[in-house]
Amino acid sequence: MNKTLGIGIAGLGTVGQGFIKQLKSFKAGSKKAANIKVISVAVKNLRKKRNISTPSLPMTNNTMSLANNSEIDIVIELIGGSSGIAYKLVKKALSNGKHVITANKALLAMHGNELAKLAEKTNVSLNFEAAIAGGVPVVKAIRENLRFNSIRKVYGILNGTCNYILTKMENNEGSYQFVLNEAQKKGFAELDPTFDIQGIDAAHKITLLSCLAFDIPVNFKSTYVEGITKIDNYDFEYANELGYTIKLLSVATKSKDKIQQRVHTCFVKLSSEIAKVENETNAVVIEDSVIGRNMLIGPGAGAGPTGASVMSDLMDIVRETKNYPLGVSINKKKIMKIAKIEDLFFAYYLRISALDKAGVMAKISKALSKRKISIKSIIQKPSNKSSFAEIILITHKIKEALLISAIKQIKILPEVSSSVKFIRIEDSL
Repeated sequence: MNKTLGIGIAGLGTVGQGFIKQLKSFKAGSKKAANIKVISVAVKNLRKKRNISTPSLPMTNNTMSLANNSEIDIVIELIGGSSGIAYKLVKKALSNGKHVITANKALLAMHGNELAKLAEKTNVSLNFEAAIAGGVPVVKAIRENLRFNSIRKVYGILNGTCNYILTKMENNEGSYQFVLNEAQKKGFAELDPTFDIQGIDAAHKITLLSCLAFDIPVNFKSTYVEGITKIDNYDFEYANELGYTIKLLSVATKSKDKIQQRVHTCFVKLSSEIAKVENETNAVVIEDSVIGRNMLIGPGAGAGPTGASVMSDLMDIVRETKNYPLGVSINKKKIMKIAKIEDLFFAYYLRISALDKAGVMAKISKALSKRKISIKSIIQKPSNKSSFAEIILITHKIKEALLISAIKQIKILPEVSSSVKFIRIEDSL
């Protein structure tokens, strides 16, 4: 390619600075990089101190100017957020026939169908490797390779903040709140960690992977989302005693005419590969009918890994490698029913705080047996509450709606405290 490609970068935070560093390094060692020129860098605060030298960068605080600048061929959106200026910029850039690279999973989870359709209409690229799992090349793996192998399941750990917190809790390094505070101090968690700890960030990502893997439209509203805020150190103690650990898993599966898209904490066997993924590391497992099982693992965030994914997307445009943003044309996406969580079947960990006296277990068992919920194992532990005991039950697989019904009955028993916890068990991973 002899033409010089002009790029405009929106946002100069952690990812933006990481990308700029790599771009400078790349230009020093490659003739092809001479075809890339930074035309403009849009930031909110021109005077803000940053970790890179900025005097030589053509800075502006007019973000929308990137979409209208005739010298810019590629807009790289690193602002974040599902609406506002990020959405306006990307939509306008695509409308004006500019390629777009984004690390914004929230934007794509909410507006992916619209933006992909617009990119197809104007015949430009919409690349987003950096939006999912940082430096792990899972978007390209699914969109350009494995999707032809009849993928049946995609699952994994897609949020490094939650995995870091759960790892520290499992290692008995503090309570949930203590570990969260430490994660914030070290930069592994945002000052407002809501999107992470409530599972929303991971849900954005699995929604996009489901779309790519199963050729369905982006449908975030139908993704079941549950975070890690209810987990405490006792849950890890009991899980380990039973041969499990606890992970926040993102899961998408396809069976016949139904799709599952869900994010929630799970008991996973200590011997499983996914149980060994620790701290801020991300991992994605792809199961298909040709290869079987692929596991991609690596750093899920940070300037280096995410900046490298942006660079990879840029090189695809430089090489004129073009793909449908969502795997196939938006007009060829199949509408499929996404199952509700209450209609799915799981084995469960149940933790019930109840008075330590005769007859209580019989009442709990009755509520379960009435709904044909069979118990696989029982552990009783002393409670830190006087005269109470912790009853730990592992059930066989049952429809979730039936378990919820049983829990409602158990919670109104006079001998039971209002605290009845359940965690789904994924034995097949």
